[in-house]
Amino acid sequence: MLNRKWKIRAISFLFLSAAGFICYKVGRSVLAVTKVIHEKASSKISEKNEFKDVVYTSFDHGSNKIMLKSSEVKEINDKVFDFSKLITTFNISSDETVTVFADETHFVSEGNRQCEMKGNVKFSTEEGLLIETEKSFVDIDKKIANGNTDILITQDDTKFFAKKYQFDMKNKIMTLIKDVKGNLSNDLVIADKLVVEFDKVIGKDFKKVHAFGNSSYKTDKYHLKAIKDIIYTKQYAEANGQVNLDLKKDKHNYCIKSEHITMNLENNIVKKVIAENNLKIKVDNLTSVKGNRGILENNFITVTGNTIISNEKGKILCKKAILNMKTNDIKVYGSKGVIKKN
Repeated sequence: MLNRKWKIRAISFLFLSAAGFICYKVGRSVLAVTKVIHEKASSKISEKNEFKDVVYTSFDHGSNKIMLKSSEVKEINDKVFDFSKLITTFNISSDETVTVFADETHFVSEGNRQCEMKGNVKFSTEEGLLIETEKSFVDIDKKIANGNTDILITQDDTKFFAKKYQFDMKNKIMTLIKDVKGNLSNDLVIADKLVVEFDKVIGKDFKKVHAFGNSSYKTDKYHLKAIKDIIYTKQYAEANGQVNLDLKKDKHNYCIKSEHITMNLENNIVKKVIAENNLKIKVDNLTSVKGNRGILENNFITVTGNTIISNEKGKILCKKAILNMKTNDIKVYGSKGVIKKN
């Protein structure tokens, strides 16, 4: 009988020990779960749907990956987010990407993926082009950006300032608006509006520069100015509206004025100039030649159409005049008379 009681007590003790062990394990599990929940909650900010140190991945209409990395993000709804210190990288062509940074970004992924960015906005390309401004609207799917705050563009020896801008990344076109001024390599450009088209890579291999309104394009060899517009490529230039071309050659200065001028270029050297309508040429401010049309080529300037040659001695009226730019001698053809000064 006594042995039976001890056996019952021993079995009860074993069950009690097992129950205690189980309670201990359960208690530790509960504490562990509570800790995990607490740690996850601590990754959130005070408000609902706000997170820190987030990497977000999306895709544009061409199924190209869009990477967004932010120090802080708030989910407004399932397609709208507010990012702080956002860094986003996306494709602008099959072999070129751009990275954009902003202090604050309102990102909408419904339809086109669009960003309203402000504060220390910076665009940078793999080839080293840097665009700095304070506000920008960016449509990632359409590859466009625009803004109405001061903008600075730099790359190597190229630098431009403007008050407004439009950036068509897909078509490689940068439009600068209002008080545009800057350097394209060693050339100084000034315009009310400037459209720069790039050939293969944004920031390099420019294809064409089109300046509008009170435009100026200055190199160490010539200075081209126009009221209407100037079109410039590496091989060709065109200017319209009260055009003024200052050209230096063999220690002589030539000022060519007309309504329309085209220029053929080679390594930024003027090879040929055609000037039309209300043409006036001044040589070292001593001799002037007027006419309807002028062609500069192979060190000669040929002027035709109601031509008038003027210097300190008087005026010569003729059909055509050819100026030798090496000697500054002038040949006269079809002279209509000479008007001498007293």
